[in-house]
Amino acid sequence: MTTYSYALTGGDLDSAGRATSALKAQLKKIGLDPGVLRRVVIAAYEAETNVVIHATRGTLRATLESGYPTLEIADEGPGIPDLDRALQEGFSTAPEAARQLGFGAGMGLPNIRKHTDRFVLQSTVGQGTRLTVSVCATAAQTGERLRNSIRIAPERCKGCLRCVHACPTSAIRVRDKTPSLLAHLCVDCTACLAACPTGALGTACPPAPTTDETPMVLVVPPAFLSQFGAEVGPNRVVRALLDAGYAEVRSTAPWEHALRVAVGELAGQPTRPKPVLSPVCPAVVNRIETRFPSLLGHLAPFLSPLEAARFQLSDRPAALGVACPCQRTVLTSNWPPGLATAIIPLDELREQVLSRVGLSRANSPEPPPGRAVAPDLAGVLKVFGVRDVVQVLERVEDGTVPDVEVLELYACDQGCFGSPLMVETASLARERWRRHGLDDEPPSTVVRRETPFSARPGLRLDLDMGSAIEKLARIDSLTGELPGRDCGACEAPSCSALAEDVVLGRAALARCPHLAAGKEQA
Repeated sequence: MTTYSYALTGGDLDSAGRATSALKAQLKKIGLDPGVLRRVVIAAYEAETNVVIHATRGTLRATLESGYPTLEIADEGPGIPDLDRALQEGFSTAPEAARQLGFGAGMGLPNIRKHTDRFVLQSTVGQGTRLTVSVCATAAQTGERLRNSIRIAPERCKGCLRCVHACPTSAIRVRDKTPSLLAHLCVDCTACLAACPTGALGTACPPAPTTDETPMVLVVPPAFLSQFGAEVGPNRVVRALLDAGYAEVRSTAPWEHALRVAVGELAGQPTRPKPVLSPVCPAVVNRIETRFPSLLGHLAPFLSPLEAARFQLSDRPAALGVACPCQRTVLTSNWPPGLATAIIPLDELREQVLSRVGLSRANSPEPPPGRAVAPDLAGVLKVFGVRDVVQVLERVEDGTVPDVEVLELYACDQGCFGSPLMVETASLARERWRRHGLDDEPPSTVVRRETPFSARPGLRLDLDMGSAIEKLARIDSLTGELPGRDCGACEAPSCSALAEDVVLGRAALARCPHLAAGKEQA
């Protein structure tokens, strides 16, 4: 049995939800079914909020045993005079200050009872309230783990550990100046690529195919076409690529637009869970499958734009320029047999453009600048950057984003314009594309997925829930023995990550130099 306890402070509305977030992070490691996890989180959040609004102080205590996560919330405060009335939907005694912040709708206790299997409420007027709830737990069913497309060049690593601290999923270790990936945690988000100053981390791509033998259709992200400064617009880049031997050059913009329209239509269905999450960024989809499996039902069941392009060009030889490792991964994970498609590194395409633009710049007229790109559809909220994306997904999982219909979430700043594989400043490149898109690109259509999204093992410590709970307890115990500096000297991103490595057999506790030094001094 493992127990977690969190102190709650009455009246501190800004802190509402912090204890629940901390508990949720622990529960994800034992492999709870996403539906069960969601029920526990809703109950914990509603109970925590009630204490913050109505009581002087309180405690949220969670006990983890195989079969039943149990929550016990006890507070010191005015108590509840009429329990039956308090359990009626819409009944609220919340103060005006709480109501102005969106709390106090009178749904807290009814929601808790609705989402739990055992509900016991006791209260004494003038003393306080004690609530005990349990949820019957089942283990999550996880799908096959996706492969990764991060390329590691150990000879370039100087052991600076920047990638270790930059990785938002704690998937990187650097041992003896050699980076390694924990594949079950890596979501191909490029944070490590952006942090690495030596090029030790990159995208695994084969050499570019020769275009002289079989002319191919080339598909590239709009971000690539606006990488060459103010004087070389997207149309000029396309002409240079045509000169390089490609039969046709297209951007993924029409597929992006088709996806946005389809997701918007899906959000209009009254029974659809809101907000609807667009699968536009494969790295974010990976993150949801790993850390937020309870939100899989919010993902629109469509292919990403580059996947859709590959599918719809399957009858022609095609080459795809990928903006990040995750795009390469999704393209190669389910490669249809006989599909004549190649993946081309953007740096090779960049060299092809630069050499031809340089040769023709003096004696060729500048092509028309292109048409301005149509504005985004109303009702779509875009979020950029892994950390902001995770914060928004946390809010969605907690059910506190009811006012947004559609979310487009991108791992990189400004979307693909901010990929580490791009060279132009993201905001400049995005603005140039907005003002000067390509002329007369043919429209495209959305493509539905043949297989549903599925949870990945991710944070789960063991396939057996009982073993996972035991390992979680050992990790917590070891974390308490470590100094808590999160310095990276052990070549793991944090003390808790080292403790997990030790429990799972990936490292020895002796890797912490501060722990060894402390024992010597003692």
